[in-house]
Amino acid sequence: MIGSGLVLLMAACNGRKEHRVVFHLTGAFNRHFVIERAGLNGDRSVVLDSGMGRSGRDSFVYTLPASEPVAYRIRLQERAFQVPFIYDSSDIGIYYNYTTGAYHYENSPASEEWQQFQRGQLAIAQQERALAARPDDSSRRAIDSLMTLAYRRNFNFADSVRNPALFLLAYNLVDFGRDYAGLEQFIRRAGTRFPGHSGVQTLVRNTLDFVRTFRTPLQRGNPMPHLSLPDTAGLEVAIGPERGKYVLIDFWSTWCDRCRIFSDAKKRAWSLADSSRLAMISVAVDAEKDSWKEVVRFERYPWTQVIDEKMWAGQAARTFRFDSIPFNYLVGPDGRILARAIPADSLIGVLSAAKLLKMK
Repeated sequence: MIGSGLVLLMAACNGRKEHRVVFHLTGAFNRHFVIERAGLNGDRSVVLDSGMGRSGRDSFVYTLPASEPVAYRIRLQERAFQVPFIYDSSDIGIYYNYTTGAYHYENSPASEEWQQFQRGQLAIAQQERALAARPDDSSRRAIDSLMTLAYRRNFNFADSVRNPALFLLAYNLVDFGRDYAGLEQFIRRAGTRFPGHSGVQTLVRNTLDFVRTFRTPLQRGNPMPHLSLPDTAGLEVAIGPERGKYVLIDFWSTWCDRCRIFSDAKKRAWSLADSSRLAMISVAVDAEKDSWKEVVRFERYPWTQVIDEKMWAGQAARTFRFDSIPFNYLVGPDGRILARAIPADSLIGVLSAAKLLKMK
């Protein structure tokens, strides 16, 4: 599944060689921003240009090269906010108020379509939070109904949009879980709807490959696979069984709330672990390398940290065949999987049973 935040999209317009975008920024004194091509479905984000607010009202004119519909974003560097738009006309105006966080568009109906959809999802999320403050049976049932509604809206929106770039954005909101047959049907329809868009066709091929891979997951007794991924310094780290040691390998991401719970369990496990018998490796499934590095520095994780920036299209997910995060495997000294998908509240018990913790 995407990281979080809103994304800017640009589509080719009527044979024009370039696109003109005017960004109007209010109340952003000495505030930096960047324009970047967003990393969707395993692609890396690429910064294209930047600017800085100098006064109370600033306007910036950018000319971007024409292409098929591609994802971009305007990202305010001093706050966790990204301004979305879909380039669907010859000239678009984007208005953003740094003080209030409000934004709107001029001459971009598709952008307004995306914004209106997000407002509806936000309203549902606000209802869920209000109900969560009343933990009774009726509230829990209402929350379940709202979550189902939000899921259906995500699915229906992605399955009906007419702009292929908007589809690529909306696809990141759709979660089929382990319904691989449903995912296959959905992605094949998308391929038929957008036959000429290379980004959609690449996603279709990768997703069908994904489905084939995860229909045969790794099980207990299978040998631990090998792969190589970069660490925080960019150096390739070989990942595989270690002679004479058990290996706990887990998969996580900075945008995964549930991963934070497992992070606490990993820290406690490491503090109790017998390092002569247990090695730990954490693999981030994350397109935002800088955010990942910052989290690793802040948390001061002392065990091996590597990243797969291609996320679900990367070799980590394909090689270890996990379809959700957090996920993990415990591998024995013989290189075979002893346990998989260990819950956070069971991790210490599993390691203790294998006699991998220091005696207190």
